[in-house]
Amino acid sequence: MAEAVVSVTVQKLGELLLEEPLFLFGIGDQVKQLQDELKRLKCFLKDADEKQHKSERVRNWVAGIREASYDAEDILEAFFLKAESRKQKGITRVLRRLACILNEAVSLHSVGSEIREITSRLSKITTSMLNYGIKEAIGREGLSLSDSQRQQRQSFPYVVEYNLVGIEQSLEKLVNDLVSGSEKLRVTSICGMGGLGKTTLAKQIFHHHKVRRHFDRFAWVYVSQDCRRRHVWQEIFLNLSYKDENQRILNLRDEQLGEELHRFLKRNKCLIVLDDIWGKDAWDCLKHVFPHETGSEIILSTRNKEVALHADPRGALHEPQLLNYEESWELLEKISLSGRGNIEPILITKLEAIGKQMVVKCGGLPLAITVLGGLLATKSTWNEWQRVHENIKSYVSNGGSSSGSKSMMVADVLCLSYEYLPPHLKQCFLYFAHYPENYEVHVGSLVSYWIAEGMVMPVKHTEAGTTVEDIGQDYLEELVRRSMVMVGRRDIVTSEVMTCRMHDLMREVCLNKSEQESFVQVIDSRDPDEAEGFPSLSTNTSRRIVVQLHGGAEEHRIKRLSQVNYINPRFRSLVYIMKKQGHSWALLGKVSFKKMKLLRVLDLEGAQIEGGKLPDDVGDLIHLRNLSLRLTNVKELTSSIGNLKLMITLDLFVKGKLLIPNVIWKLQRLRHLCMPSDVDPKTKLDLSTLRNLQQLWDFPVGQCDPRDLLAMTSLRRLSINLSSQDTNFEAVSSLSTVLKRLRGLTINVPCEPLLPPVDVTQLVSAFTNLSELELFLRLEKLPENQTFSPDVGALRLWQCGLVDDPFQVLERLPNLKILQLFEGSFVGNKLCCSKNGFPHLHSLTLSQLQNLEEWTVEDGAMMRLVSIELKCCKKLNSVPEGTRFLKNLQEVEIGNMTKAFKDKLISGGEDFYKVQHVPSVVFEYCDL
Repeated sequence: MAEAVVSVTVQKLGELLLEEPLFLFGIGDQVKQLQDELKRLKCFLKDADEKQHKSERVRNWVAGIREASYDAEDILEAFFLKAESRKQKGITRVLRRLACILNEAVSLHSVGSEIREITSRLSKITTSMLNYGIKEAIGREGLSLSDSQRQQRQSFPYVVEYNLVGIEQSLEKLVNDLVSGSEKLRVTSICGMGGLGKTTLAKQIFHHHKVRRHFDRFAWVYVSQDCRRRHVWQEIFLNLSYKDENQRILNLRDEQLGEELHRFLKRNKCLIVLDDIWGKDAWDCLKHVFPHETGSEIILSTRNKEVALHADPRGALHEPQLLNYEESWELLEKISLSGRGNIEPILITKLEAIGKQMVVKCGGLPLAITVLGGLLATKSTWNEWQRVHENIKSYVSNGGSSSGSKSMMVADVLCLSYEYLPPHLKQCFLYFAHYPENYEVHVGSLVSYWIAEGMVMPVKHTEAGTTVEDIGQDYLEELVRRSMVMVGRRDIVTSEVMTCRMHDLMREVCLNKSEQESFVQVIDSRDPDEAEGFPSLSTNTSRRIVVQLHGGAEEHRIKRLSQVNYINPRFRSLVYIMKKQGHSWALLGKVSFKKMKLLRVLDLEGAQIEGGKLPDDVGDLIHLRNLSLRLTNVKELTSSIGNLKLMITLDLFVKGKLLIPNVIWKLQRLRHLCMPSDVDPKTKLDLSTLRNLQQLWDFPVGQCDPRDLLAMTSLRRLSINLSSQDTNFEAVSSLSTVLKRLRGLTINVPCEPLLPPVDVTQLVSAFTNLSELELFLRLEKLPENQTFSPDVGALRLWQCGLVDDPFQVLERLPNLKILQLFEGSFVGNKLCCSKNGFPHLHSLTLSQLQNLEEWTVEDGAMMRLVSIELKCCKKLNSVPEGTRFLKNLQEVEIGNMTKAFKDKLISGGEDFYKVQHVPSVVFEYCDL
């Protein structure tokens, strides 16, 4: 990871030398010398990162470089912030800036001294490479961690697994596809995380009797991370040829080898398995020998979905799934208990009970279950099994060996994915160590942390309009494609990942690597030992701290800990994470930020601060890019917040009312601003300078001038709170002429019974590029379908008071994928989905429609519907008859409906036939 930190610092130093030479007057040479020293050391860091697990000297050497890089970035950033604050405008701007800097000789001298000190530290680190044998330790011949792992991981086709569970259907489908015959080369890819059984499945296909009859020749080659073209080509040819050809093949030059192999594959019907291929470049260097016109086929296994799609976008792609609980237990039972006739039946029953508890910890990962089963197969007493149960994480990850063994354990297999990550993704991966087990991570927040800490850097030659947030999303998608992060929920309209999580065993790898790199210090509020250890954070070498709040009895601990001066002044982020929203509160008491001046991220979500006010010294956090006060009790924002010129993300969605001083306009780098839902009436804000805003939530028209929005030409998401029905919709509509990039719009007008409904036709028609629209206001009527943007993919309605059936308009929207009608949006009693209506609808929600009595779905309507959510529509007697025509329906969620409604739909009920084809029908609070 040190390589990534140094790369960022070198890039930033280069940008400063290129773009701001005037600021560097007097210290430019020292900055250049520092950059050169870091560049030299960077050459060794890739190998050093990989070898540091074997040598404490190397580990300390790498840590020294990492810390020096952080310090250099902090010093220069602080200097430039001070210098930039004295910028002058006008014709003499440059001369004044120069004079200003020259007049601050003391400040320059101080910065120069600090840079010289860091450069001296780095020079000593370079010298130590020779004096202490570090260079030899880095470059010494012998296997690195990933080298030895690759050797242990190597697959051989003759080693076949016999304990197989959960692959029968996949095996038959893949075999049938493979032998169906084709005159063109096809690539069948098996893709997924390490330990999922990709190689096992490939072997079953390789040895299947149908496959053996269909193909003439067979080759199995283990590729791995170290893909050498000549070696792979030779192995394929040697596998396919007769033994008396071996020596001739080995003596062929590269071009001869490629040419002869190409001809051989074209003439013969061959099956080639390329096991464990890691990158697109590996496929690109191998593919030239594979002819397009041939009866030969290729099976490819990889952890990276991008490789599979790159090799053959039209080829078969199979992604094995984690085993469910029943399959997991079946596999564990086969390995650990089959053939144990010497054990008493009563003991078998006890072992089964404890085994069923242990298998849950494997998370459905076949390799983990196999490792656990192999271990339990050697143990015959309840006490031995119980001992494994008590230390399950260690046994599953490391096979029970704290010192590590030569056999390939689960952690080793998963570590390979980390070792192969490019430097910038290693940092992003380690950020997941912030989150508790089984935590659903909000991707927007995660990416904002990455950006605030400089982990996401703008890339040259990107498409016009690409933002740093887009690049951060690409980073996350790459971790998903590499099977290191699991998708929780995707946005149906944009396909972006909204939430994600990490498999428990991959998370263990993340935590171990994070500890090795001193990446983040985790404080678990449930652990009294952690609580007592809080003061030690002042000497902790980590640059980040996260407090995980789990709710309940820990509140008094957090309050007491807030009174300890525990923070290391070099911390870059302080994050509070609530395991359960609304249940965990950090009672911070009085807080001070005097010793946290290098913070880039300060997320206090859910914290309860004494007096309800942030201290003025929060304004001293000049490096701060991300500040979240979400769900805190803060009632008044300090004016010193205007000092935070680098702020990118500011979340002010507090509990209750918030008084905001008119200083937000100073934060001109802001890209994401979330205002409170209840702004103190005394607040008056000027936001006209926020030209870089990408997202603005809960814009309060009563406290801001709507014309300020005209300057925010980069806005992609806008949520606007109008103070009354008298608001001029024409003024809001006029924004469409400048907000060309706006994709999401929410209009919220408090419902006042005496005010008439409004006509939003002009407003809806003005924004022609919207993909998401949310209206929280009383409508005169729903505009005609042609009035809406043709790109609208998501529509949410609240309190609209519509009398006429809205489906008659909305079912004709060509790209609508999500429709949600919430409380009061429709007050009529009948809804009808017509034939061919809602052609692309994916998800439908009907909630708290108190008058709805009849809902019909004609055959041919909503043919792509996947999920229905029906809640609190008490007058509705049953789901529509046409539900049985919805062949793609996967989930129906029924909540707060009558018991009679539920009884009709459960197995044996009179309406069960309508939903019997749906895999998941869930009832909540329907028994009253």
